[in-house]
Amino acid sequence: MDSFNPYPNHPSSFLNLLTSQQQNQTIPPIQLEHFPPSIDLGSSDVPVFSTQLSDDQEEEEARIPGKKSRCKWSPTEDLVLISGWLNTSKDPVVSNGQRAKTFWQRIGDYFAASQKLKGVVKRSTLCCKQRFAKINEGVNKYVRSFVAATKQQTSGQNDEDLVNLAHQIFYEDYGSKFTLEHAWRAVRYEQKWLSEFPTTGTTKKRKCKEHQREESASVPVATEENQSQSEIRPTGVKAAKAKAKVKTKSQAKPSDTLKELQLIWEIKEKDLAVREKLINNEEKISSSNYNLDKMMDDKFDEYINQALENYGDRRQAEPKRAYIERDCEQGHIQLWNDYFSEGATFPPHIFRRRFRMNRPLFMRIVDRLSNEIPYFEQRRDATGRLGFSALQKATAAIRMMAYGLAADAVDEYLRIGQSTSMLCLENFVEGIRYLFGDEYLRRPTREDLIRLLHIGEIRGFPGMIGSIDCMHWEWKNCPTAWKGQYTRGSGKPTIVLETVASQDLWIWHAFFGPPGTLNDINILDRSPVFDDVLQGRAPKVRYVVNGNEYNLAYYLTDGIYPKWATFIQSISLPQDEKAFLFATNQEACRKNVERAFGVLQARFAIVKHPALIWDKIKIGNIMRACIILHNMIVEDERDGYTQYDVSDFAHPESASSSQVDFTYSTDMPSNLGNMMATRTRLRDRTKHEHLKADLVEHIWQKFGPNQA
Repeated sequence: MDSFNPYPNHPSSFLNLLTSQQQNQTIPPIQLEHFPPSIDLGSSDVPVFSTQLSDDQEEEEARIPGKKSRCKWSPTEDLVLISGWLNTSKDPVVSNGQRAKTFWQRIGDYFAASQKLKGVVKRSTLCCKQRFAKINEGVNKYVRSFVAATKQQTSGQNDEDLVNLAHQIFYEDYGSKFTLEHAWRAVRYEQKWLSEFPTTGTTKKRKCKEHQREESASVPVATEENQSQSEIRPTGVKAAKAKAKVKTKSQAKPSDTLKELQLIWEIKEKDLAVREKLINNEEKISSSNYNLDKMMDDKFDEYINQALENYGDRRQAEPKRAYIERDCEQGHIQLWNDYFSEGATFPPHIFRRRFRMNRPLFMRIVDRLSNEIPYFEQRRDATGRLGFSALQKATAAIRMMAYGLAADAVDEYLRIGQSTSMLCLENFVEGIRYLFGDEYLRRPTREDLIRLLHIGEIRGFPGMIGSIDCMHWEWKNCPTAWKGQYTRGSGKPTIVLETVASQDLWIWHAFFGPPGTLNDINILDRSPVFDDVLQGRAPKVRYVVNGNEYNLAYYLTDGIYPKWATFIQSISLPQDEKAFLFATNQEACRKNVERAFGVLQARFAIVKHPALIWDKIKIGNIMRACIILHNMIVEDERDGYTQYDVSDFAHPESASSSQVDFTYSTDMPSNLGNMMATRTRLRDRTKHEHLKADLVEHIWQKFGPNQA
């Protein structure tokens, strides 16, 4: 009797299989070189979350004919098995449209004929099938954990941080470590595992759902009667109130007047019907009928007049809207005597604390608003009485922005009601944008660039014109239909603000409006921060670092931003003194934008607290008005705390190595080719590496221990 051969996929028989596959015109096998380079098939190092099997976990086993021992699957065997599965499933001729036995037979033949498994124990087709099922199950679970980790990604996290976080989530969800990372890295971009998102939400929600399913499984089966009763959904509060209103209206008795009108109208209809019959039959109307008709008309008019009188009596009996005499003149006098008269009650430093700015700057704003914005003009009403003054309206808006107060919180002092206070705020922020937006939300001019480059060179970063970062503003009253779009990992809907700030906390760029689910990189793709450079409107900059000349200014950023020629990040893990000194100086300078966020929220608490307005356009107007007022305050108070000599950069001629080309014309036309070439220069990674290396050396020479 012939002995059973458990390995039909011997190389000699595999030649016949290859011949048959060539006749079927199949795609060549997928090579292992196509897998990500991060997978080291020959490495024996085990990371924190190991891709090798641990002692306490269930091992993948394969029986060896003639032996009772079992041997583990190595990562190399796993990758060859995955390669065989992908090659067979992507066959353009048969693909998955074949019997399971034939499908796995081809995979087993591919696995047995692999040149990468020389000297490795042979595996049967059944072992390959069972091993792939275990790989598929484990990778699918890890995909869910990776999706949850992606939703929890914060600023500064890279791909490896996400992988580690996904390992932690996997361990919390399933109680064991994920040991198939090499398999996941091999198939993470395949369509089968890209679309494997069976659950949404955080790990906590998934645990709650699984706990609910366990509880529901332990409940005994209910009868049909109980099941029908349990399926009936209880009426909500709003639905019950609406139902009660409808029931009240349906049960309400019609008024006597309405009944009389309906009775008269029925009699009138009968009379008209009789008259039509008489006219059709060409019969004469007797005098008695004529008198009856006249009597009915008089009766109808009498009842109509009575109904109108009853309606007028009911209108007069209704209570009128309550009118509150607020004495707005007294509010203006009190405000003037407290802050604006010659012998004001409160001194200038208290005015600065409560209005967030000095008195001359506030009076300048109020003067332009009252002269150029019609809403802030003081007018008389129909009785000739003066309304609220421009000081009252502007003060109400400033108090709401500075302290984050409710609309009716200024009623006692300024004598302005809730609705009027909201109108004051809306018109105030629109007026600030209209009157001062072009000046205080401008892009850097040539003179501004000279000053920024000079300050950057003093701080050890030639060519640096500021630091860029993003801030989130919580939106409490976000519409329900938009909450999924604006809600990030914290569970609260937010709106993102991207800004560029300099050392004096002036905000040069403000991009507000993207939903909170976007991170810094997604917002950068939508941001107009480089539009002037791409369209040829920005002045040319030239500076020298470590003996090398560069012509693109750059921003300081954190680690999440891409490595472009216009971004300089810190060194996350410095290994020597030069790198440590560079990281210290870079992080100290990059904190300018963080300080700007903190000062903006401290000055205007309305930005710090959750937004209570429904309209996103009005929220954007408030944010931009706060930034404009912030820049106005910086300009007004900058001379008091500046540490630089302004005369050094007041003229184009300067001893600095950073220069701005004043002969460059910003009106030159640009085409798509120029824009694409400029875009390529902005995103040049090689220039980024060279510039960063030169900056490290420059800072070491400038601030190193050998310098005085």
